[in-house]
Amino acid sequence: MRTTVIAHDFAPHDFIGGDAALDFVNTVTGRDQAAHEPARDWVDSYARLIEWARLAKLLPRPSISALAARAQRQPHAAKLALARAKALRESLFELTRAIASGRGPPQKTLASLRRYWTRAVDAHELKFGHGRVTPRLRNDNADLDLIAAMVAYRTVENVLRAPPDRLRMCQGPNCAWVFVDTSKSGRRCWCDMKVCGNAAKARRFNRTRKRRRA
Repeated sequence: MRTTVIAHDFAPHDFIGGDAALDFVNTVTGRDQAAHEPARDWVDSYARLIEWARLAKLLPRPSISALAARAQRQPHAAKLALARAKALRESLFELTRAIASGRGPPQKTLASLRRYWTRAVDAHELKFGHGRVTPRLRNDNADLDLIAAMVAYRTVENVLRAPPDRLRMCQGPNCAWVFVDTSKSGRRCWCDMKVCGNAAKARRFNRTRKRRRA
């Protein structure tokens, strides 16, 4: 798939997937137009990836600070980690698209997901409190692959536990964002009604008006 990297300042309306793992997949937009024009990749640097993780509340603040400090000390390693995160992102898009289409994902996609998921499990410790044992991410973890690992972790723990028929891809052109449909009716088909939904309504209106004129 052809992509062009574009600097993008992430904002709340960029987080519509229902989970940070899907919002990470959605940091590329326009995958459905790749045959005609490049898709747009909004993550232009490791610093941008950290900023995205902070806004997505993917990691606790100490982990964000530790990653930022390490990336500054090791810029080449951070660049390689960014490339690996983007490779995982495309695997997760293929996984989501396959499930949303009622198909099984490729084995290599599951293998990639498993590698990062197990890394995220190892990055956790078990804590006891209020009568329960719960996993908690270690604050001292500054692995540059931690963001990718936590995206994989949330994919397994959150996204893949959703009913398969509720995992959707936006039907708007020049989009292809993915999301979990949590609506009561289960009929959501747009990433955001204010964006792709309104655009679809406008296109239908224009087509109807042209037919009436004809």
